[in-house]
Amino acid sequence: MASKKQTASKTAPKGAVKSAGKAQNASAARKGRAVQVKQPKPWGLILTFSAVGVVALGLIGAAVFVVWDRSQPPEGVTDFYGEYANYSEVRNALTDGEITEDDLEHPWVMQQTHVDNEDPSAVPEYEISPPAGGNHLGAWQTCTGSVYDAPIVDGNAVHSLEHGAVWLTYDPALVDGNGIEQLSEKIQGRDYTLMSPYQDQGVAVSVQAWGVQYQTDDIDDPLVDEFLSFYILNGNNTAESNATCSGGVATTIADAAPTG
Repeated sequence: MASKKQTASKTAPKGAVKSAGKAQNASAARKGRAVQVKQPKPWGLILTFSAVGVVALGLIGAAVFVVWDRSQPPEGVTDFYGEYANYSEVRNALTDGEITEDDLEHPWVMQQTHVDNEDPSAVPEYEISPPAGGNHLGAWQTCTGSVYDAPIVDGNAVHSLEHGAVWLTYDPALVDGNGIEQLSEKIQGRDYTLMSPYQDQGVAVSVQAWGVQYQTDDIDDPLVDEFLSFYILNGNNTAESNATCSGGVATTIADAAPTG
């Protein structure tokens, strides 16, 4: 006689037996599988790194702009190179035979003769006043942030421009003591610069480097500072590179004037 368990097993429908088996297998699978917890994205870190990237790109862009901006001369500067941008471009054009000095509107920008070499009494002549280049005297004016309280000799100052200096001049009839002091602060202690009064200049302030000039009646004009920063030892605009500003003439016209 079969037991009740055997009887029940025999009498149970086949479909019920299969379903029970599947349920048992699924339960076993759930017990053997590790529960996976979905991790949230680290939005804090993502946003932080994104912000750092934006800042880095901004700094790179700013640096590129500064480099580009430094390659551009200040606005309002008068240059005497004609269709060329600077001294270097004209020199290259002359060297390559593209032009001659006679083709230049202002050929003096390429003239650098020491006129007193053969004749010690020779005095160079200039087309513009104050001059911004051309033939000059054999001795340069000391331009180590030098502030002169009286006019200096044009031919010596132009030689300083050839060395890469910037010469700031002011009209003593238009600039008073406080203004002179304010201008001198831009020059004192700044190598490759010099400053002096210039009689009958006709404009309060004039700054000149080799082949370029900027003039203004406003002693607070920010372009004066921009001119200084751009043209002091500007590699493309220095007619005689690697030349010194020390050890030159340190006297003024007043010092050389006879007394008694």
